[in-house]
Amino acid sequence: MKRRIFAAVLATAMVLSLAACGGGNKGGASSSNPGSGSDVSVIAPGGDSSQPDASNPDASNPDGSNPSTPDASQPEGSAPDGSADGSSSEGTQPGGSDSAVTITLNKTDVTLKKAGATFRLRYTAQPDTDGLAVFSSSDEKVATVAEDGTVTAVAPGQATITVEYDGAKATCIIRCRWDGVSSDSSGSSSGSGSSSASKVDLQKFYDDTIGKYEFGFLELADSSLLDQMYAGLSGISAEQKLVYITRMSMNNGEFGLVQVKDSKDVDTVKAIFQARIDRMSGEDGQGNPGAWYPGPTEQWLNNSRVVSNGNYVMMVVHESCDDIVKEFNALF
Repeated sequence: MKRRIFAAVLATAMVLSLAACGGGNKGGASSSNPGSGSDVSVIAPGGDSSQPDASNPDASNPDGSNPSTPDASQPEGSAPDGSADGSSSEGTQPGGSDSAVTITLNKTDVTLKKAGATFRLRYTAQPDTDGLAVFSSSDEKVATVAEDGTVTAVAPGQATITVEYDGAKATCIIRCRWDGVSSDSSGSSSGSGSSSASKVDLQKFYDDTIGKYEFGFLELADSSLLDQMYAGLSGISAEQKLVYITRMSMNNGEFGLVQVKDSKDVDTVKAIFQARIDRMSGEDGQGNPGAWYPGPTEQWLNNSRVVSNGNYVMMVVHESCDDIVKEFNALF
C-alpha cells in the first residue's frame, strides 16, 4: 500500500516537473524571468550581438565611416591649397621672374613762353622699386631741370629732358618760345641773341638789383683788373660788359653781366666766371680759397650762380642769388 502511494506521488511530481519545463515558455523568454534563456537568444558566441548595433549606422563598416561619402570640409573640385583649379594666382607663381621696370612722365611735350617759366615733370614707375630718379637736360642753355623734375626755361630753343629710373628711361620735349624770338629745328635761337637782347639795359638791371639787395663794396673792373681776376674776359668781344668786383679780403660776393657779340663766346664767358668762383671757394685745387675767411668762402661756394640767356651771361654771388637769377631771366 505504501509503495502504491509513493508511486502515485512520484508520478504526480514528474508530471508537474514536465509541465514547468515545457509549457512555461511558449515561443520566447518570459519577461518576468530575467534569468531565463532570453539572454542566450540575442548573444552570439564570443559576445557579439546577432542584431545590428543601433550606435553603428553601418554594420559592415566597424568604425562607422563611409569612404564613398565626400568630406564636407573639402569643397568639390578644390585643390589641396584651396584654389579652384589647383594653380597659383596670376603673377604669384613661385619661381616666376619680375617684369621689367617701365616709367612714364605726366607730359611728353611742353612749351614754355617766358624765360624763368617753370614746369614740374612727374614720373610714374611700375613696379616701384624705391629707386632713384635722375633727371637731365640735353641743352641747359635752353632749359634746366632740377632733381625733383622742375624744368626752368632759359633761352629760346628746344631741349629734351630725360628721366632715368632703375634702368628705364622716359623723355619730354621742352620748347622755349616767346614773342619776338624764334628757334630753328635744332633748338638753336635764330638771331634771338641780338634782336631781343639788344633791348636789355644791363646797367639798369645792375642798378636796380643792388638797390634791392644789399651787396658789399663793389667797383667796376677795368681791363687791368679783369685780366687779374677774370683772366681772358677782357679779350672777349662784347656789346656790354659790366663786372663789379671787390678787392677787400672780406670778399662776400661779386656781380658780372656780359652781352657777347658772338653767341659762340657764351660758353667761354661762363667758364671764366666759373673759374673765378672755383678760385674764391677753394674748389680749384690750388690751395687756400681766395675768399680767405670761412663766411665769405661759404658764400662763394654755396650762393654763386652762372647763367646765360641768349647772348647774355650773368655771374652773381649773393645769398639771394636764386631770386636774382629769376629776375635776370625775366628780362627776356
